[in-house]
Amino acid sequence: MPGHGSRPPSGLVVRRAERSDLEAINELEAYFPGDRMSRASLARLLGRDSAEVWVAEIDGEVVGDAVVLFRRGFESARLYSMVVNPEHRGRGAARALLAAAEEGARERGAIVMRLEVREDNEAAIALYGACGYSVSGRTADYYEDHSTALRMRKRFTRGGATVLGIPYYPQTLDFTCGPSSLMMAMRYHGYPVPLERWLELTLWREATTVFMLSGHGGCSAHGIAVAALRRGFQASVVTSDPGTPFEGSVRGEKREVVRIAHTTFERELRGFGGKVELRDFGHQEVADIVARGAVPIVLVSGYRLYEARVPHWVVVTGFDDDHIYLHDPIVPEGSGRADSVHLPIKRELFDKVTRWGRGRHRAMVVVERWGNVRRLLPGS
Repeated sequence: MPGHGSRPPSGLVVRRAERSDLEAINELEAYFPGDRMSRASLARLLGRDSAEVWVAEIDGEVVGDAVVLFRRGFESARLYSMVVNPEHRGRGAARALLAAAEEGARERGAIVMRLEVREDNEAAIALYGACGYSVSGRTADYYEDHSTALRMRKRFTRGGATVLGIPYYPQTLDFTCGPSSLMMAMRYHGYPVPLERWLELTLWREATTVFMLSGHGGCSAHGIAVAALRRGFQASVVTSDPGTPFEGSVRGEKREVVRIAHTTFERELRGFGGKVELRDFGHQEVADIVARGAVPIVLVSGYRLYEARVPHWVVVTGFDDDHIYLHDPIVPEGSGRADSVHLPIKRELFDKVTRWGRGRHRAMVVVERWGNVRRLLPGS
């Protein structure tokens, strides 16, 4: 890896950036056609544990940089930005920056590097292709000037992964992770309605079980399953807890509201032909569900992944020998959708994060296509 103290014959050195490099890195932003980061954003990146910034020097002058982003708990990295001063291109700086960024990602346990590149940037696409990256998709209207981006990725470990082509939809409110997860699962199975905010809120109203005068309501596995069943999907609930979900998070008359909502969901589940299985589950069962083409929506501990004491729903999209892959409806501040798609998490960690609260509550909704999918619009 080009690193501290290494000096190839060209006079090129690649190293981790320091605070003193801020002005030079900020000046390099001018070479992007758009979507430039502000000086304040760059300063924050230099101080974040979830980011690594690399710089390339030629004869002591900073001529390029690369920014890599990471997410707590997940073993993926994203090459967020890379640029080289045009006057110094063709001297190996971009390739050396990429190699250093990859090595840094490996050191932090990442098994895959992702990136986006302008579809018309032929030189960059050629470089990434030569370095082992393959195109995983394209996103229209990605950049400020409405240009299309190619999504590329490189897997560092041997062997492949089984990953379903589940579309991604980010939650637009703090409390709609459950509906957003269900929207992704339904669209994968052919739901013919655009993934839009009205649907997100409609599903939340249908699936929420916690009533609070302040704060927001949470969606239970039973509520999510009922919302799927109403639209013609097969949905089953697997839970380790026979009690009322989230009952302990409220008091007084609110607790009675939660109990009534849960009892209603149980009645509707039976009426629609859904199933509830009272038992524990783990990473292997979840992988087996994906292998048969169904989509598991799993409750995880927000504390373990985000240091927030809230339950959170995610979509399982795939697996390999060592990992489970997730779509996370949350897009972290300062990140993009690519930072929330097909995130690999160690199987052992997955089993830990899929428990919530003091009762170690575990819940999953399995969504499958079944019969005729019904197109429910506002007012239906």
